[in-house]
Amino acid sequence: MKKNSNTVLVIVVGLSLLSFFLDIKIINTVALAIGVFSILSSKIEKLIVHIWGGIALILGWINTKIILSLVFFIFLTPFALLAKIFSKNDLQLKNPKKTTFVIRNHEYTKKDLENIW
Repeated sequence: MKKNSNTVLVIVVGLSLLSFFLDIKIINTVALAIGVFSILSSKIEKLIVHIWGGIALILGWINTKIILSLVFFIFLTPFALLAKIFSKNDLQLKNPKKTTFVIRNHEYTKKDLENIW
């Protein structure tokens, strides 16, 4: 019950701040209505919290897609293009040989296994 009251309080304060910064009076009226109805009835309070939870799920789903897309296109794509332009052929993808197998003559010692990461 107290958790629902805290959630409604956060919704009301958030809407009030949004109304203050955007100077839209209807948002303040909605915040006041949510606060009053949640005080009058615990069923309405639960309904408000349930609706808010659904809105939060939808916004979370949308925001992750937007944020991950921005990270991909702003950071990873240019980095990959620069790596492709300036890197040597480490994966041997352009190897003219028939195989990419590399013979490595190395004798393992105790030191090789001490810090394998």
